[in-house]
Order: sequence, then C-alpha cells, then structure tokens
Amino acid sequence: MTTSRAVPRVLRSDDPEAAHLLEAGATLVSESWGARLTVDKDVLARCRAAVGAATAAGWSVGPVGSDGATDVVDLDLSAAADYPRTAATAHDPPEPGALAAALAGGTRWAFGAWAAGRLDAVTVLTDAGDRVETDFTVTRASARRRGLATAVKGAAVLSLAADGHARFGTGGAAVNAGSRRANEALGYVVVERWLHLVP
Repeated sequence: MTTSRAVPRVLRSDDPEAAHLLEAGATLVSESWGARLTVDKDVLARCRAAVGAATAAGWSVGPVGSDGATDVVDLDLSAAADYPRTAATAHDPPEPGALAAALAGGTRWAFGAWAAGRLDAVTVLTDAGDRVETDFTVTRASARRRGLATAVKGAAVLSLAADGHARFGTGGAAVNAGSRRANEALGYVVVERWLHLVP
C-alpha cells in the first residue's frame, strides 16, 4: 500500500485564501520571504563597508569570471545538504558549462570571496528585467559567520549599480535567519512572506 504525500500550497501571507485555509485547519509546514533593494547612498555605503570588512579580514572580494564556474559549482555542491528545502526554496546546483556560458555571455553574474586562492563564498545573480535577482548565495562551512555572504552581495550591488542597475531582489526560507540578516545588513527590505500550507 502506498500513501501520497500532500503537496503544500504556497500563498502570500496577505492572500485571503491563506487565512481561509488556516482557519479551516491547514498546517503551516514552512515559510519563505522575498526582499527588494533600491540603490541609494546609504545602500552603497553599507555595501562598501561589508566589502571592506571582508578585505580587512584577509579575503579578496570581486567578480567571478567564466573560468571560475567550476569553483562556484564545487562550492555550491559542498553546501548542498545545508540548503533549506521547502515548497518554494529548493535549490539545484548549476551545471558548470551552462554557468560558464552565462557568465561569459553576461546573462548572469557572480561575485566571490577568496582566501589563499580558495573560493569561500559566492553569490550568483540574473537579470530579471525589472531588477537583478539573486539565484543563490553560498559560504563554505568553515568560513561562515564572518560576513562573507554580505560582502559578496555588497560587491555585486556596487559593481552592477555602477553599470546602471538600481533595483535588486532576493529571498529565502524563513528557517535561514542568517541569510535574511545578511541581506538586511545591506538595506534589503522584506516585502513579501509566503506560507507553505498543507490543507
């Protein structure tokens, strides 16, 4: 005998249907959030401070070229078990060749932090039309809680803002409070919460 597993419905927290489901006894199995950032002087100052702090601590921070795609994927794979997996935040590592082509073609960007020649943190972004959206950000386990995620995201904003990009987006699972704090440190503002409900 096989049993089917209920698939959560993903609804914005302000959706009346979410309130209706909760009142009817739905189970909240997880949550996620989305945030936006609009570049201004304060944001740029925060980004410079984050990059400066990582640099002072011994990391070099800057763009990752197409020749670094394999390093990005290797780092991402090393942290695969640490990614929260929810109905709205599952992550699959990119394929190295496809990532290299996207970085070379300018359809994606990556910014990293290195120490002793080893990539310890990276953020990968895509042009979503009305904003630059974060695809994923990852920090090596041994280098976490040192501000590297904030630094690489800050480097991305500084570089892409200089090229004329003014709006950025990101998001993540509610259980990953560190990710949210890293983004808020730069000026990202949470604009939406998503509830993952099983009726």
